[in-house]
Amino acid sequence: MALFKCNSCNQEYEDYYPPDVTCIKCNKGTINIIQYHKENTMTAIIPVIKLHSRQEDNGIHINSLIIKHNGNNYHLYASTKDTIYIFQESIALYVLNINKINGTIGLNAYMSPEPFPINSFYMHNVKEIVDVFGTKWEQLPALTVTMKLINYLC
Repeated sequence: MALFKCNSCNQEYEDYYPPDVTCIKCNKGTINIIQYHKENTMTAIIPVIKLHSRQEDNGIHINSLIIKHNGNNYHLYASTKDTIYIFQESIALYVLNINKINGTIGLNAYMSPEPFPINSFYMHNVKEIVDVFGTKWEQLPALTVTMKLINYLC
């Protein structure tokens, strides 16, 4: 949320960024951003994760991993040895996958009730991770990593 002020009616109000072209109070004036502040309303959640598979002649085939949360299903993209952190903010879910063994980090953003990520960001090696987080990246809390990577989502 950001704080805006109308140049015509001088009203101040909070709204989501980016702002509308005209004031939401008087529908006339242009607006100025007074300050931008991001409240940390993101909370960690532990939803149910289901493995969907089917029996084949020569074994079991894994179809998908599904996150079940608030009556919605989301397709999860993760690999073995990933540590998965899931955060909710309003109707958005952010799924952070950290694989310290392979040196990879991925963030997928979901918007309820869309089952597939609307945006993703992935770092393929330790060099990319160190460039963003520094050499002590393994000690950072998952929420800190998620908040930083949200800025890389397009």
